[in-house]
Amino acid sequence: MNQGEEEVTELQQYEKVVKYIVKNTPFGQANLVIKDLCKIIGNINPQHPIMLQALRDHNEEHLALIKGQNTQILTSVLNSQEDFYVDQKNNETIQVDHEKLEIISRSQVELPSDPELNTLRDALEQQLNLYLSQQFNDKVCGAYVMYQGDVSDFTFYLGITAKTINLPNFFCGSWISTWEFTKTQLKGDLRVQAHYYEDGNVQLKNVNTFSEGINVDLSAASESAKQIVHTISKLENKHQSGMDNLYNSMPDIFFKAMRRPLPITGTKMNWNENVHKLVANLKQ
Repeated sequence: MNQGEEEVTELQQYEKVVKYIVKNTPFGQANLVIKDLCKIIGNINPQHPIMLQALRDHNEEHLALIKGQNTQILTSVLNSQEDFYVDQKNNETIQVDHEKLEIISRSQVELPSDPELNTLRDALEQQLNLYLSQQFNDKVCGAYVMYQGDVSDFTFYLGITAKTINLPNFFCGSWISTWEFTKTQLKGDLRVQAHYYEDGNVQLKNVNTFSEGINVDLSAASESAKQIVHTISKLENKHQSGMDNLYNSMPDIFFKAMRRPLPITGTKMNWNENVHKLVANLKQ
């Protein structure tokens, strides 16, 4: 095996690990992690296909918000081809720079369309925007609505994403939920991730899945949209309440089980620092 073949084999061994690390990196830190991985591997740069694919997977997984005149969410739903993403409402495909999270170009395309489903999509967008304005900071959040099929057999895809990124103060977080529904069934999953790393490295990743029966009436698109978004709101609020209860119970349930009732000395710790200073001075 010559040197070139050895380098290819070595990179292939790294590829799986790189994709896993980058995909699970908290949103807002992927470019930094990729640069560090390149330094560790040694013979690769951020523009290498392995790194570009890992970054692409990361952005799709985290429903990245794309900079531009209007908020765009990077999703693989109805994806046409690599680095090109469908904007169904405007009959466009957009080409994306994954490193800068900017739109490179837009192209007009002919996409399948149904007037009744378009009406429901517009009503859903209106209700989702109202929900976002009530629940999230409108500067760091967005939603998408897409569909496939016709009035006799359709599936809608919804996504909600909200980001908080403050790297100078060592924290970031994201709230991501994706949903799909037919005439009678709503399914979705919700992922919450937070990372705080000042003088430490604490990360939370919480995932939940949902399934609810619904009744979609295309002749009453506005009411159907309200029902669907209300159901999503109810499920997400329930998840939030569950997380609040978990945090409140952590000291009694988790931390208490992790620590010793007493130190090895058998006596309770005296947290008065002056006592310990006094003991230290006496020993001197």
